[in-house]
Amino acid sequence: MKRIRGFTLIELMVAMAILLVVVVYLTEMLTRQSRAYTVVDQVTEAQQNLRAIADLLEREMRVSGFLVPEGAAVCGVDQTNGSDVLFVSDADALSPGSENQLGIGASILGGFSGTGGNEALALDDVVIDGLAFYDTDGDGNADSDFLESVNPFRTGGVIVTDRNDPTRGVACGILTNVNTGADTIRVDFTSNGAAPGGTPLAGGGGGGDLVAVPAHVYTVVNAQLLRDGMVLADDVEDLQFALFYDLDEDGQEAPGDAEYPGSENGPIYQSRNWDNSFLTEIRVNVVIRTRAQDADVVQNPGMAQGQWQVTENRVDPGGIDGFRRRVHTAIIRPRNVGLRPLGSV
Repeated sequence: MKRIRGFTLIELMVAMAILLVVVVYLTEMLTRQSRAYTVVDQVTEAQQNLRAIADLLEREMRVSGFLVPEGAAVCGVDQTNGSDVLFVSDADALSPGSENQLGIGASILGGFSGTGGNEALALDDVVIDGLAFYDTDGDGNADSDFLESVNPFRTGGVIVTDRNDPTRGVACGILTNVNTGADTIRVDFTSNGAAPGGTPLAGGGGGGDLVAVPAHVYTVVNAQLLRDGMVLADDVEDLQFALFYDLDEDGQEAPGDAEYPGSENGPIYQSRNWDNSFLTEIRVNVVIRTRAQDADVVQNPGMAQGQWQVTENRVDPGGIDGFRRRVHTAIIRPRNVGLRPLGSV
């Protein structure tokens, strides 16, 4: 009679151990591939978001100053320990079909200081080109060129300049209310705390031919890039700008001329100190990161390799984490600034 032989207990245990090693190895490999795919997918998403942001920013910077005084083309709040706040004149609200004169804006009839957190400005009209663009009261009819609405929530900006004297610089703030019946707007010139002293004009408020111009506002709050108070993109860490003023009109950046306020080597940009009729370039840097940290870094912080991306005059806050970051730098020459005949508005 034949004996039927099987596997011994030791052979089974050895086979199971080998199988277990293979399963653990394959599981670890698949887990790492999945994590790598997630990181690559998030980096790709961040880069796509960055391209979309850049397209909009570049378009609006390029047409800044359209139909309005050159002085009102751009304004901002420069910060070294936080994101900058950038204002560009709102070309969307202006129609070349209804108004083809340069230097249009809403004349300020009452007082102006540029330092208030809810400063009231009486205007000759909240429609500056004869054709309203925004519906501020939700009745379905456009009634203002200044943007402020509750549903949907949107808060545009205002740039104030002296139409006849651009050497006074500019002031800028965020709209808090538009009263179309009384042709009055209320403005936060402290930009929600970004500029504690406000943004007054050189030579003090009032006097001259002051005009208010509608503007788009870009700012970063809680890792979100906001445009006119609405979320444009998530996972944006920083926005920094610098402006090139060709003061000697030589067509190039001259070392030592301090012509690039807001940059690493330039002075802090203060809007009242700069005549935008000499503005040649706007440079904007946007830093965006992945939605989440690398899972491997979360489990093992010692693997952290992502660090803050410093641009312009931003101070490095330090620290290393598991986020992946991308930086986009846009350098734009505004089409409507610096090309007008001397004495024109």
